[in-house]
Amino acid sequence: ATERFYDVIVAGAGPAGATLGYELARRGVSVLLLEKEKLPRYKPCAGGITVKAANCLGLDIAPVTRSVVRGVRVTYKGHRSFTKWYDKPLIFMVMRDEFDDLLVRRAQEAGVTVIDNEAVCRIEISSQTVKAATAGKTLESRIIVGADGARSAVARDAGLMRGVDLGMGMEAETSVAGEKLVQWDSLMGLDLGQIRGGYGWVFPKKDHLSIGVGGPLRQVRRLRSGYRAVLKSCDLETGSVSRLRSHYLPVRRKGMAIQSKRCLLLGDAAGLVDPLTGEGIHHAVRSAQLAAPVIHRCLQADSPDLREYEDAVDREIMPELTAARGLARLFTWFPGLCFGLVEGHDRLWRACCRLLRGEETYVSIKQRLYPFEGLFDLLTI
Repeated sequence: ATERFYDVIVAGAGPAGATLGYELARRGVSVLLLEKEKLPRYKPCAGGITVKAANCLGLDIAPVTRSVVRGVRVTYKGHRSFTKWYDKPLIFMVMRDEFDDLLVRRAQEAGVTVIDNEAVCRIEISSQTVKAATAGKTLESRIIVGADGARSAVARDAGLMRGVDLGMGMEAETSVAGEKLVQWDSLMGLDLGQIRGGYGWVFPKKDHLSIGVGGPLRQVRRLRSGYRAVLKSCDLETGSVSRLRSHYLPVRRKGMAIQSKRCLLLGDAAGLVDPLTGEGIHHAVRSAQLAAPVIHRCLQADSPDLREYEDAVDREIMPELTAARGLARLFTWFPGLCFGLVEGHDRLWRACCRLLRGEETYVSIKQRLYPFEGLFDLLTI
């Protein structure tokens, strides 16, 4: 039997789903937020919230911040390295179970109904409503939103995101001796050259390190060896590794539909992952903020036309992803050159820092590359 009717059902209680629920509830919309795992749940993720993403949230994340990063140690092929510092915070390090729970609780306080441990198995979209079936329930709404990650059940049943470009990351929580842990105080590590088109990372989490590696899907067989190489490069081989898990990193190309009839997609489900860094939280949150007013207007007009949301993503987010794709190609072909440029040019280093803080964009960096802008455009094809 069909249970209570909602205006909107959101599948996935990550940053995108929780933010959308909050934004819609503030507008008086009845929202059901479904999460397949028991909350709060561990999520394989580096757990770096850029200052840009944190500012976008409009929420104090200090209670869940494990470390504030102001410097980066960059290593190339395990033998060349440099460390640079910035005078302002760059990234707030969190554990995703704590961070996501903060956002879910904000949504609940705004009036969102949350049901955890309940995965969406399939959806059926009709002219008037959407039915979402779980293992034990059939739920109904006027609109359904897929914020359920790279392997979105909502996207699958709506026929969206087929053939999306995929990367893959592998990450673990690693306990190390105190004298090694203190070396990463306010410092994150990036390890280049181990995987073509990818990189390794070391993120400090106060009492341990999150260490991982990521790259294009074609490099998936090299992830484990690349992970071991990162541990060796950063002198962290003696650490105690737990929760080693992998996850997909989907990257949308402009023109791929992220809405259809009474359905739309957010965040990773929509492929809104930075193709250079693999970071997806900022675009997840921002996509939710773009979707909320569109959904609200559609509900008021009793119209299922959600194309305005896709248009907004194409205007605001896709130029950044397209420009990042060009830089990712440059990095894939010339990682040593990229390492040397950042090492030797403080102006470029500061531009990277401003990018993390939201004071610079990929598009603005691209525009400053004139007269090489045409070559840059070729890299994005």
